[in-house]
Amino acid sequence: MSETNEIMAALNHFVQEYASHSEVITSTAGQNINATQAHLLMLLRTQSLTNTQLATSVGLSRPAITKAIKNLITHNYVIATIDDTDKRSTFYSLTPAGDQLAVRHEAAHQSMLNHLNTIMTNFTPKQQKTITKFLEQLNQIGDNQ
Repeated sequence: MSETNEIMAALNHFVQEYASHSEVITSTAGQNINATQAHLLMLLRTQSLTNTQLATSVGLSRPAITKAIKNLITHNYVIATIDDTDKRSTFYSLTPAGDQLAVRHEAAHQSMLNHLNTIMTNFTPKQQKTITKFLEQLNQIGDNQ
């Protein structure tokens, strides 16, 4: 097997494991949310934000955020509050159930980061830069098509 094929196999395995882990986080919590919605919960833990602020923070369109937020509201994880001074602005904040779920997601996220940090100690700083450069270029594939 060529190096490229080995890398592709390893990346495919990682993506499957990561997706599986992400699904375990949300399904273990017994909730019907996806990774994007879980990320929104994490953002809302620190402050109430508008649709536009959330879209900017996660790099998604406002309609995509609206759809995600609607699901979170349906499941009673987020509440919408119209701004008293500007009736056109709606701020989203967590309910107690949403806060609990955000805490669980943050813990799982931190665990993944700890594992990554442990793995990265096996590589020299120069190797780590090479890995980062490779991943950055890999992420640009979709941008160039």
